[in-house]
Amino acid sequence: MKKQREIDGLKEEVERLRQKLSYQARKDKEGFFGSSTPSAKLPLKVNSDKGRERKPKGARPGHAGVGRKRASSLEVNRRMEVESTVGDHCPRCGTPLLDKGGKERLILESQPLQAEPILYRLRRKYCPRCHRLYQPSSPGVLPKHLFGNQLVTTSTVMHYLHGITLGRVCEQLRVNPGSLVESFHRLAHLFEPVIAKLMEQYHQSLVKHADETGWRTDGQNGYVWLFATDQISLFLFRKSRSAKIPRWSWDKNPCPVSWW
Repeated sequence: MKKQREIDGLKEEVERLRQKLSYQARKDKEGFFGSSTPSAKLPLKVNSDKGRERKPKGARPGHAGVGRKRASSLEVNRRMEVESTVGDHCPRCGTPLLDKGGKERLILESQPLQAEPILYRLRRKYCPRCHRLYQPSSPGVLPKHLFGNQLVTTSTVMHYLHGITLGRVCEQLRVNPGSLVESFHRLAHLFEPVIAKLMEQYHQSLVKHADETGWRTDGQNGYVWLFATDQISLFLFRKSRSAKIPRWSWDKNPCPVSWW
């Protein structure tokens, strides 16, 4: 019995030492925090497999590049000659310089964006029997309007879509701010019937979204309401954020000009 107790005690000690040795080996391998130890604090890092085939850098042989393409000579609209600034003699030793031809360098430059005045001469026809005068309308311009459709479209996209200030738009296009604002108002009246159709599509959508946030208009505090679907965004500017605003927007009455 005495020997058996000694054997059991030795077995327990051996098992305890085995567990302690296993814990120490795992700690030396994984670090102090075990599997949560950062890679930078690992005591021993596994060497990379040198025999593993590395992925070659760059494109494969024969692959067509997708970098910047150089414009051909047929696409160049203007050629400019730049004369040498050193004269005919070397500025260091005074030796006469030899002409070595020229070197071409292609650059891309933008033209200043500004309004271009166009004078249309409208051919008029007169009927001596009906006593009526026939005159064609100017192409690409609204009736009794100073700005062409392209100018109005460009300024509208710059100001309302890209968020460029009105002063900056007028400075680039070289137009009067008052005339440009008047063209925006006329454009809003022309597209006013479209808002009712957009509201109808908003009402018929299965998923709708509505939200509001603070908004200042001409220095006055107010709110802007958003009624949107996955394809439509309607904005309503009001001085209140009460429930009557979305309740009113649900009515199918004609929309006011304050819709954008």
